[in-house]
Amino acid sequence: SDLTDPLIPIERWFALQGWTPMPFQRRAWNAHLSGQSGLIQVPTGSGKTYAAVMGSIARMLEAPSEQKGVRLLYITPLRALSRDLALAIQQPIEAMRWPLRVGIRNGDTPTAERSRQIKTPPEILITTPESLCVLLAGRHCERLFQTLDSVILDEWHELIGSKRGIQAELALSWLRQQRPALQTWAISATIGNLEESARHAL
Repeated sequence: SDLTDPLIPIERWFALQGWTPMPFQRRAWNAHLSGQSGLIQVPTGSGKTYAAVMGSIARMLEAPSEQKGVRLLYITPLRALSRDLALAIQQPIEAMRWPLRVGIRNGDTPTAERSRQIKTPPEILITTPESLCVLLAGRHCERLFQTLDSVILDEWHELIGSKRGIQAELALSWLRQQRPALQTWAISATIGNLEESARHAL
């Protein structure tokens, strides 16, 4: 078969759900594993979250990091969605007993949880542009992101051209200076100008 090995755990979980990965999901995973960045534009409810995160998760499972730190940063403009996103990403992790943790960092995160995230960072961190800027201003940020491989920009159409979009772009440029090989994946349901959106995100 033409399946690359790192995707076997992902395929197994999809099979357990009785699902077959969509062609665009497979394309995104393979592109991710080959080191590319990209823009995923599909209608809401068609599986774009799994298209975006599973390539990164496959890599984490294949090559665990020796150092502690966040490996996948998921930026969402909608704080209200953080919980749902975390549950969607935790579902396969718990079902398959993958050794990964998911954390949420936004204005609602309790102080004790914030301290815990600094001491033992989750491999996957879901945050907002504002909270990310606060994190980057903190003295622990270099250690927190020393293992960062990938950033996902969710609902990118909501951010482009706004103050929060600029915050996200500034945060990204700092992260890229620290991690030159950083991969970025933007997700959007509706974008008028794909070229421009991709230029801003990638």
